[in-house]
Amino acid sequence: MKKVMLAGALSIACLTGGFGGQAQAQETVNVANIIHPKQAVAATSQLQAMSYQDIYKMLLLSKIGFENDEVSIVTTKNSITVKISLESILQSYKDGTNLYPEGEKEFKENYEELKKLFGNAIQIKITQTGNGFKSEVYTAGKWEAVSTEDLNDMVQVFARADVELKPGGYFKDAIGHWAESYIQLLYQADIITGTSATTFNPNGQVTRGELAAIIFRASGLNVNEDYEGPATYTDLNGFWGAKEVAILEEYGLIDIFNGEKFEPKKPVTREEMAYITARYLESMEVNVSRVSTTNTFTDKNQMRGETVEAIGLLQHLGILNGTNGKFNPKGNLTRAEVSKILTLTLMLLSEEE
Repeated sequence: MKKVMLAGALSIACLTGGFGGQAQAQETVNVANIIHPKQAVAATSQLQAMSYQDIYKMLLLSKIGFENDEVSIVTTKNSITVKISLESILQSYKDGTNLYPEGEKEFKENYEELKKLFGNAIQIKITQTGNGFKSEVYTAGKWEAVSTEDLNDMVQVFARADVELKPGGYFKDAIGHWAESYIQLLYQADIITGTSATTFNPNGQVTRGELAAIIFRASGLNVNEDYEGPATYTDLNGFWGAKEVAILEEYGLIDIFNGEKFEPKKPVTREEMAYITARYLESMEVNVSRVSTTNTFTDKNQMRGETVEAIGLLQHLGILNGTNGKFNPKGNLTRAEVSKILTLTLMLLSEEE
């Protein structure tokens, strides 16, 4: 997924009025006129068909394309608040990453008025109310109601990311978690699943078998088409992911597990995940020849020899990091950490296309 800015229309919709006296004083902008007629028609019924949970998930996905200082998302058990930097929207028009290019002229012409209304950032809050929801925008020092029409315009633009939301994925135990957006993206991409319909267990450990299944799905491999025979590991009889492991072994993605046994229930370590991720990038023919593999972590002497450069590569790619200069290579990975590492890897892959 390339970095994309999905907030262009929000700033314009906020100028249509309805946000108190200060907003009413501004010249209104007809959002319908800057959306293609067919898109406008499609948008009319979109919001009515979306539940609070769907809007929640869509906003979470939008966070992936931004840097941390450009957008923040605060989630609670019954609300989601998005804060988007006006400067980041302006920059997205300059570098061509905004998914709402037809709104550029309106945005730039009204930039100073937007700053007067909202300060340096637009804040919008969606709150669950029974079977429905209410939406508000922060302006003139207080929260003001947003009309369904204006919210509809915003949601329609977020939907331009071409993500058809799956049922489920509203994981109550991941609400407010730092990895919530990464988890949502991999869930929507059919790469990772919850531990139940409403739970994800973000801080739970990841086993070798689970990681194999995740990498297999991310690779786009097919059991029926790619399976050529059992793996060399001797302990996969009866294991549900035996064919997936065999295929990954054939492609050389999991040769970090080089013993006679695969031990599918054994927790994966951080260095094992790093090695597999680096091999995955290699198998997808990502050009990393200009990226340094110099490993600067201070606990490098605790790493397996074959993982040192892989960890260095991912470190310089910004896919993984450590704490206080250390990587903790023998530490176990959480489901949240795997979600972040794999999401950043997939984003890198999309930029290569």
